Formats: sequence, structure tokens, C-alpha cells
Amino acid sequence: MPTLKQLDALHWIAALGSFERAAERLGTTQSAVSKRIHELEAALGVEIFDRSQRGARLTPTGEAVLATAGDMLDLRDRLLDFAGQDPPSMRRLRFGVTELTAMTWLPAFVSELRAAYPRVALEPEVEQSADLLERLESGSLDFIVVPDVFWHSACRAVPLGSVENAWFSSPGLVGEPHPIGLDELMTRPILVQGNRSGSGLFYERWLHQHGASPRRAIRSNSMTALVGLTMAGIGISYMPRLCLGGIVASGDLRIVETDPPLPPVTYVLMVRAGEAQTLVATVTDLARRTCDFSRPVRWS
Repeated sequence: MPTLKQLDALHWIAALGSFERAAERLGTTQSAVSKRIHELEAALGVEIFDRSQRGARLTPTGEAVLATAGDMLDLRDRLLDFAGQDPPSMRRLRFGVTELTAMTWLPAFVSELRAAYPRVALEPEVEQSADLLERLESGSLDFIVVPDVFWHSACRAVPLGSVENAWFSSPGLVGEPHPIGLDELMTRPILVQGNRSGSGLFYERWLHQHGASPRRAIRSNSMTALVGLTMAGIGISYMPRLCLGGIVASGDLRIVETDPPLPPVTYVLMVRAGEAQTLVATVTDLARRTCDFSRPVRWS
């Protein structure tokens, strides 16, 4: 009879695209994964992978077996839930967030995860959005939280919340408070996020749509660095409006209103399309419950 270990191997090979990546995800060797697939094919009397093709290509029968295997693995996870046991997909969570999430609601999210699943090993990483997406695709991360600017056929995105952004400057860098046009704004030095940043890509496209381009752009991949550079009067930058409210109240930064104003950025939780439904449902629920980009960031 087929075993759950064999079905797990099939699931992760299909999800990650290779026997090697599946072995890494399952914490075993590539030879062990290959053995499980051979045993599964022998038990069912069918050929699951097309060995005349390069890579892990499923046969039509293999596609049907994969669909049924997914149903069985979901049932396994639900049965373990009845027993109060964490499903295999929830015993180790490797996830990635951007700097803004890490500075605002990540502590609350981690606290909720630990309370709900005290035996789960959490392995968070903080990187640029594009780097996180690459790691999700490779299987080295289980899910990521990034701005909604990416699309990939092998991944799906679940909306979490939006971030209201504004232009910021140091006091005195801009004249009397009044909305200024983008053309006037673009004559000043503009601090922007790099092209590996989801927010940076979002606002680069938005400025392009409005025919606006900075005469002088200074790039940084760190939001923390952008705050410091803006406070130092190096230039004007777009940053989250609410979580930096304390810095504005202290007089170290001021908001520059523009016409048109900056649109909000939607953040999403991204997972691979074949990820276990138990994992997706759990982390999405907890992320939506704790997602709050208005949490104040302290700066000293």
C-alpha cells in the first residue's frame, strides 16, 4: 500500500520542481526521496514521473495521483488536528518578511504563532521583497509577506492589509506646508528604495504612470537608512505615514503633502500553489489578525 511518506515526497517534488529541493524540505536525502517514489510507483503499478524528460515532469497518470495525494495529506493534517498534534507542515515554519513588517507587527504575529503552536520551530528572515520571492520559489521559505507587486504562476497571494504612505522631509527642507505638484517635487533630491524592494517597484511604476521622474534619485535598500537620511536633510522620501507619526510629532520629520497624493500599498501573504491548506489557513488567519502597519516605530 502507498504510505504517507511516499505521498509527501510526491507532493513536495511537484511543488518545488526537483527531487533535491523536496529532500531538503523533508529533511532527508535525495536518494531517500527517489526510493519513496519508486516504491509508490511499484505499489500503484503506474509510472508517475516521465523519465524521458529532463526534470521532475509528471505523467498524466502522475497528475491524477498527485491530486488524490493532496486530498489524503489534507485529511491526514485534519486528523492530527483532532488529536491535538501539529501537522508536518506546521512543525517548522520558515518565513520571510520585509523591514516594515519586522518593525511594526511581526512581534505580535510571532507571539500569536507561538501561543497557537508552542512546539513549532519558527525561522523568520528579513530581506528585500524580490529576494524573498526567489527563496519562496526555491522552497527554502514556506511563506512570505510582501507588497502586492509580484505575480508568479506557481504562487498565490492572500491580501492582508494596506499601508498609507506619504512624502517626508526634514523640517525646513520644504517651504510652508501646502500640497505641491509632482513636477515641483521631482526637482528636489528624492530618496527612493532599490529595485529589489516591493514598495520601491510599486512607486517607481506609479511615478512613471504620472510622467514624473526625479532629477536626482538616491537609492537605499533599507527603510531605516531612508529615515535617517531624510532626517539628515539629504532628500525627500516616501515612507509609511502612520507608523512614523511619533517622529513627526517630535519635530524630526514633517509630511510633505502632494497633488496627487501617494496611493496605498497592499501587502499580501504569498505561498506556493501546492502548499498544505492547513498551513495556509492557519498563517493567513493569524497574519490578518495581527497585521497592523500603524504600530509606531521608535527612533532614537
